[in-house]
Amino acid sequence: MEMARSMLQEKHLLKAFCAEAVYTAVYLLNKVPTKAVQNMTPTEAWSGMKPLAKHLRVFGNICYVIPTEKRHKLEEKIEKVIFLGYNTQSKGYKIYNIKPRK
Repeated sequence: MEMARSMLQEKHLLKAFCAEAVYTAVYLLNKVPTKAVQNMTPTEAWSGMKPLAKHLRVFGNICYVIPTEKRHKLEEKIEKVIFLGYNTQSKGYKIYNIKPRK
């Protein structure tokens, strides 16, 4: 819980994102070595495979996504969002759209 609280405070995010911070903290803790399982990661101890780290991103950072729907020439091609975590059901990220659509 301390890690999630620190992540929220560092990026000045609302408490409404607390659940996402906790999920992300747990996800990250499962990817780092621990003495509890002989200097292996919990993911490695459970699956037998070393976890990859190239997909990791910083919680709460501003990032940009390209919308999938069709756009007209003069419309914005990207949307500004906040990175909130990792999708455990598929390859992807959880994001929060700063500017909701009208």
